[in-house]
Amino acid sequence: MKVAEGGWAKDGHWGGHLQVTCRTENGSWIESTDGWVKPKSKKGDPISFYDMGDWYEIWQGTRDNDGKPLVIHNNALRFVKDATPAKFNVHDAS
Repeated sequence: MKVAEGGWAKDGHWGGHLQVTCRTENGSWIESTDGWVKPKSKKGDPISFYDMGDWYEIWQGTRDNDGKPLVIHNNALRFVKDATPAKFNVHDAS
């Protein structure tokens, strides 16, 4: 994935609209308006990454603006309101 539009960065945190870069879904956007993370042809809500030192929290929207944290639910990724954020590792492909 890459931040393709609406990118921002501040104090080690960053985010924006995420676009898929793999062969099978190349050019799709990460969309999650119903909570489930999936590739779609149109942009969904922006995604925020919060640097927690050894891991990242990933949110739909932002922590400060009624966002939803990303969790692992039944072996799938889902944004869930008022949930405890899961811990994720993020690797820079550049």
